[in-house]
Amino acid sequence: MRARDALRTAVGTTAAAGLGVVLLWASDKTPGWLAPALTAVITGVAVEKLAEVLGRRRAPATDGPGSGTGTGPGTRDPLPAEPLACHVKLTDTSFFHVPALGDEPDRTVPASGFILRLTVTALAGSTVVLSALRPVVLERHRPRGYLMPHAGVVSPRRYTVLLDPDPPRLKPRGDDRRPFSYKVSPDDPEVFELLVVAERSYVVWTLELDWICEDRQGTTLIDLAGHPFRTMARPPRGTEWSVS
Repeated sequence: MRARDALRTAVGTTAAAGLGVVLLWASDKTPGWLAPALTAVITGVAVEKLAEVLGRRRAPATDGPGSGTGTGPGTRDPLPAEPLACHVKLTDTSFFHVPALGDEPDRTVPASGFILRLTVTALAGSTVVLSALRPVVLERHRPRGYLMPHAGVVSPRRYTVLLDPDPPRLKPRGDDRRPFSYKVSPDDPEVFELLVVAERSYVVWTLELDWICEDRQGTTLIDLAGHPFRTMARPPRGTEWSVS
């Protein structure tokens, strides 16, 4: 309503200015230089008024106390889709050279017995409850290839990943037998070292980490930079897996 009234005022001012200019031009007593100058002044005022009205109509509404929007003290930044970050590192690893077969290229595959170190950190400002961790087998193959031992020593810490059972499972190691339940926060990460064991197969697998954050629940897929883990069963001592 205010914008409409202001627009009417601007139009009225322009009309009055136009009428005044006509009367000035019609009067014989009006100096010849006054009418053009007065016309320019009145036209400038009318244009400025019209621009002000249009600017008010286009200006976005500001956030008020009851607007329901804004970034004031009562609002919170939205949480990311997954409120945690996972970093994976393989240690104490020997490798198999696996020759190409069919469409499969040559590969270097970690041998059973390596340590998978998993570090979990919360990204948001809230505490995240880690409620479960489980291996997920994607493929099983007959083991094959040539072992290339690697001398690395890292003491095992928490869990063994057993890939032979169906479904595979996570088994606590050492004296700590409590169920899998941990909390992480931005300044307090948690580190898991997983001894990965396969005795019968060449296994392609990933990890799934269940979490709870405030009123949300989710599952984070853990792999090697977008690729699944690969684990080759070790052959009996003194023998090698066949190439075929």
